[in-house]
Amino acid sequence: MKQVSIVSLLFAAGASLVTPLVIAKAPAEQAARFEYAKSAPNAMSGGTFAKTNCCNLTEWKLVTPEGDAVELTVVDPMVRGGKPGKRPMVLWLHREGQEVKRAGFQQEAEALAREGIASLLVELPFKQPYVHRENNNAGDAESIRLAVVNARRALDWASTRPEYDMKKIAVVGHRFGAWAAALLAAVDARIDGALLMSPPGKPSGWLQVTEQPRAKAFRESFAKPQWGDYLNSIDPLDPEKWVGFAAPAKIHFQFGSSDQWVQTLEQVDLFRAASQPKSRQMYDADELLNDEARKDRAKWLLRTLTGR
Repeated sequence: MKQVSIVSLLFAAGASLVTPLVIAKAPAEQAARFEYAKSAPNAMSGGTFAKTNCCNLTEWKLVTPEGDAVELTVVDPMVRGGKPGKRPMVLWLHREGQEVKRAGFQQEAEALAREGIASLLVELPFKQPYVHRENNNAGDAESIRLAVVNARRALDWASTRPEYDMKKIAVVGHRFGAWAAALLAAVDARIDGALLMSPPGKPSGWLQVTEQPRAKAFRESFAKPQWGDYLNSIDPLDPEKWVGFAAPAKIHFQFGSSDQWVQTLEQVDLFRAASQPKSRQMYDADELLNDEARKDRAKWLLRTLTGR
């Protein structure tokens, strides 16, 4: 049975009705890939759950002009006495995988809420990466593009809310989420800091040579012309081509020394390509990183958004 990605259908529907909402930092022709329909966010709340001594959790659904639904979990600090001030915010972009949900970042978001920082956890459209789609060989490129657009729409929604400080916004992404976060930081001036967890650097090159079993099987599932189409679709989106446009936003990398999806040289080249200010940390871990990395994320986010 032929697999057709829903993402590709949404991309096709929205591709002709795009208008930039925020001045891009990357060259206009390059950034045009992430333009999108400009409209007031149509948001529906699923109710709020209050967690004692922590935060309020609210599920939101944003309906886009193309009829897509962007699902968000908002983790908001509780206000204790006095007039509440505007809160800094972290946008969390999860990794790829059918079993992966935005809730994977909820504990980290709740810990930040205790420090007065709000979080937006965005459900992203790459649940099945590295799947050969017979009629959609550019499927992963379209998923990454839509992830960036949906993240921008989440920020559009946040900008309509008086409780958030839109001058203090950071994005955290993991794997494919880090791929999208790198592109987001390059095209959206609202981002003050980007923390990239186990990001790919040049997937269009890595996929051609890797012996990683799943990635190799994916490569070998294509006929040669279709494989070329796939690589041509993701090549312009390689994070290495975009991280140089992140400035003035800070960019911080968290790499695993045993990452089976990203080569060491790819990590080095990605860091070199990034704009200043930038920093990096290496962990004795695989691509999922470890508890030390989690603690360092919290420290970096606090320092970036609050100066503490």
